[in-house]
Amino acid sequence: MKKKKYLFLLSLMTVVMGHAQVYDKLILTDGSMVEGRIAVQHPGKDIVFQSVDQEISYPMEDILAIERVKRQADDLSGIDDIIETRNGKVFKGQIVKQLLGKSVYLFQDNGVTQIINNAEIACHRKEKFNQEQNIFEQAPFLDVVVTDDNTYQGIIVLQNYGSEDEASYLCIQDEQGQQHKVDIADITALRRESNSQYAPVTVFRAGEGEVYFNRNLTAYTIYTTGKDGSLRIKRDILLQCPAITDTRLIVEAQDNESNRHGILVRSSVQGEGKKEALVFSYQDMLTAPVSPVQTKVISGTLRREYVTEPGFYIYYVPQTQRAYVCEVK
Repeated sequence: MKKKKYLFLLSLMTVVMGHAQVYDKLILTDGSMVEGRIAVQHPGKDIVFQSVDQEISYPMEDILAIERVKRQADDLSGIDDIIETRNGKVFKGQIVKQLLGKSVYLFQDNGVTQIINNAEIACHRKEKFNQEQNIFEQAPFLDVVVTDDNTYQGIIVLQNYGSEDEASYLCIQDEQGQQHKVDIADITALRRESNSQYAPVTVFRAGEGEVYFNRNLTAYTIYTTGKDGSLRIKRDILLQCPAITDTRLIVEAQDNESNRHGILVRSSVQGEGKKEALVFSYQDMLTAPVSPVQTKVISGTLRREYVTEPGFYIYYVPQTQRAYVCEVK
């Protein structure tokens, strides 16, 4: 029986360790481990592994397993592994470990790791994790598939494990969206090269006491109380407030009891010259607050979206008595 060639289609995640980025870990048969990334695979022969500033070739027989770094909880981009078994089951998650020629360990969103034997796998697909980005923006490396006749560059989106009637193959998708089917038996090398389109997205978190207008960090503003009970902010302070050019105003702050009671009001400008000031009142907060069209809490950050008109706006937090100003232009 002809020995199968196995390719290890890695979903790529990033973690920073020291000055190097670790994507893969090789566990060798002698019990040692090396960290870095797989640079080249020669199916059935060896793996060229880049660790720190050097590349070392490891024969397949010296490699016990490959481990991958899991996607972090704050990551909003990446690639998911979809495993379809020969009995029709489908599992989705991240392959975090592969015992060469034996099995894969698939970490699922429910926290359960499913161990699947290679012999049970019919197909391994890769899909984008973030639906708002294309798959090229979510992969730090491009796959380069080399055969005797051609070289294909893109993202490997499928590996079919084959059957008695069909040879195993993979599909690589190029930047134009075209998929190329390549028989695994014809592959002489599989390389990974840096991807200039890679644009990872992570969860945004607002810190304690921070307020953002459309991701512009804003310091709270000193105000005074007039004889009529109105609250006044001097015009010269406004030179430092963020100017938002989009009438879609997004206010983000740490999700806590104080910020949940934050109020957005539109302020009037009164006076002239040095006496010019923004004026708003508690009555404005009670009778004319700007209502958010959407409110979400994402990873501990309170996110409120408003539809506004040009003018000055005050985000006031009653419990802390702090006012934050922005101008919508």
